[in-house]
Amino acid sequence: MNLTSSRGSGRALAAAATFAMTATSAFLAPTLADATPAPAAVNHTAAVAASQSILAQDAELGSDDPSLQQSVAAGEQVAPEGQGVVFEDGHADMGPMLGEQGLTLLVRDDREATAVWRHPEDIVFQLGDAASQVLPEGSDYDFTGAKGGEKVWLVPQMQKAGVPWLGWNTQAPSIVESADRGVTLEFLGHQGPGQFSVFLQNGGFGQAQQLWNSGSGQKQSTWVDLNTHTHANWVFTEPGVHLVAMNVKVAKVDGTQVSDTAILRFAVGGADPAEAAAKQWEGDLLADDADSDAAESANSSSSVVLWVAGGLIAVAAVLVALGARNRRAGQRRKAAARAGSGQGDSQGDSQGNGEGGAQ
Repeated sequence: MNLTSSRGSGRALAAAATFAMTATSAFLAPTLADATPAPAAVNHTAAVAASQSILAQDAELGSDDPSLQQSVAAGEQVAPEGQGVVFEDGHADMGPMLGEQGLTLLVRDDREATAVWRHPEDIVFQLGDAASQVLPEGSDYDFTGAKGGEKVWLVPQMQKAGVPWLGWNTQAPSIVESADRGVTLEFLGHQGPGQFSVFLQNGGFGQAQQLWNSGSGQKQSTWVDLNTHTHANWVFTEPGVHLVAMNVKVAKVDGTQVSDTAILRFAVGGADPAEAAAKQWEGDLLADDADSDAAESANSSSSVVLWVAGGLIAVAAVLVALGARNRRAGQRRKAAARAGSGQGDSQGDSQGNGEGGAQ
């Protein structure tokens, strides 16, 4: 037996297990006994599963995890906009809420005894040294944009001291009462250095289930059942200020559909939270293939319309020019005719005057 090789393999296996265990959590089973199955996943891409169905699962995915057992009460406070917070540690969930202002994608901060919902633009999630991880050797996590043995910054599935524990929930009573079966979370883009991704992993050796990945270059959608509480792994490959654009769509039981978009801010690896708080999204948000095709078709149609309109304008200009030239020619002919008529009358008068004189 090659002891050196065996010990090396053991260390690699242990490293993989450590990373995977850090990246492990699960779902809270729905409290609704008659929850309807989610729609089939659609729009998969080669780079990432662009649409995953996050179904509330049973104990095989750890739904009995006490850390995920929570209830959201009606009437929980929503902090006024403008109350800036730097989130360095503790539990938070992004989630939709319906109120007088319509649908809003908020972040539920329950670091204190009484939870409060905050506006995402008022929060900076700070990931310091405690959030750094070294990827295990091998290619299992290449989809993150980093290679085995390289350093990344991670918001893990399992809560870790000194790191924000960010997940999402669909437990707000206003959503449970109004939404039809669940909601759709959409990843609309990432701005910042390196690559960003989110994945789920079941147990120490389960295969990673990719949800969102900035490397795909397009919008990615995830269905989430009502009464679900989920935590996943948020991975950043480079330090710096990062913006993550998220959208939530809710089909209501009355047949209407509402949506809201929010920007999550992260200060990673020593980046200044104040810089992250001030950073604004630049440019467009991501679109899926259907949106891109529609936009391209609209642009093509617009081009055709503009081309036709330009041609009509050119023809009209030529007709106007021809009309003006014809009018000028007609005016010259009339002027010449009047001039000729006047000259003939003058000659006739002169001749009449001459004859009368002779007589």
